[in-house]
Amino acid sequence: MMEKFSKKVLLFLLPLLVVWIIVELFYRTVETNYTYKNEIVKEYYDEGEVLIMGSSHSFYGINPEYFQFNTYNFANISQSLYFDELLLEKHLDKFKELKVVVLTIGYFTLSQEDDGLEDRWRKYFYDQQMELDVPSVSAWDMKKYSLALTRRFDKSVELMREYISEGTVVTSYPNGYGIQDSTHIVEDKELVARNIAKKHEDGSSNFNANRLRLNRIIERCAVRDIKVLLVEMPVHKVYYNSLDRAKRSKISTLLRVLASANENTTHVKLSRDRRFTEEDLRDADHLTNEGARKCSSILNHIIWTELSGN
Repeated sequence: MMEKFSKKVLLFLLPLLVVWIIVELFYRTVETNYTYKNEIVKEYYDEGEVLIMGSSHSFYGINPEYFQFNTYNFANISQSLYFDELLLEKHLDKFKELKVVVLTIGYFTLSQEDDGLEDRWRKYFYDQQMELDVPSVSAWDMKKYSLALTRRFDKSVELMREYISEGTVVTSYPNGYGIQDSTHIVEDKELVARNIAKKHEDGSSNFNANRLRLNRIIERCAVRDIKVLLVEMPVHKVYYNSLDRAKRSKISTLLRVLASANENTTHVKLSRDRRFTEEDLRDADHLTNEGARKCSSILNHIIWTELSGN
């Protein structure tokens, strides 16, 4: 009786085991943005002058092609300041010619909690595929050793289908800038802007952890005489006006204070810069390729001015 029961259990578990092995092999062998960027960044150690950090706002909004400096975009989708700091801790001192670090600060950046919802599965990829020592990943956590367990199964299947269809899941150019085209541009930007503003509202104005993190990054850069640009990226007018005014003001004030208190730091507020139009935005808070060209050219000029002393 027991033997018969064991066989049934084995027959039930076998398909699950096969699926787990397939998904695990996929994550361990297929190149992703994490593994790709982890390798490409090393090519900039000798001559890289500008390093761009941040989330999708940087990833899709700042194109190194329009900088007159040797620039790499080290941003990634939903990359928080938590991971910006960890990546800089690992890579910063390996850059021999680095002059500027660009950090983009969005509405949700400073109030984002460590190990928050966006990091719940991504942290394992930073740990395993970007070779970071991530404090929020415990050595006793099984997901640390199996990436197949980190995401919902349907998300893994969706990614595998993309790989089969496109032959890759890497969405970055060699310079780190995110690949996008006209299909990413939404039709009703005003509607999307209102919805995204609601999505980005976490109800918190507690910036303490990320303020300290910014201070540490700035101090680390100052030791190497590296300048830091704190950039508020262009956003849709409806998105901007839908955000909590007090929190919005608190963010800008904190960035101005950091810039005033640190000689190596500059605050760049582009969130409602009139040089950008609705056509430069693909949705509520991401730039199109043309918008990214404009933004990159502006930042390049600021960096050139800062470094030349003009």
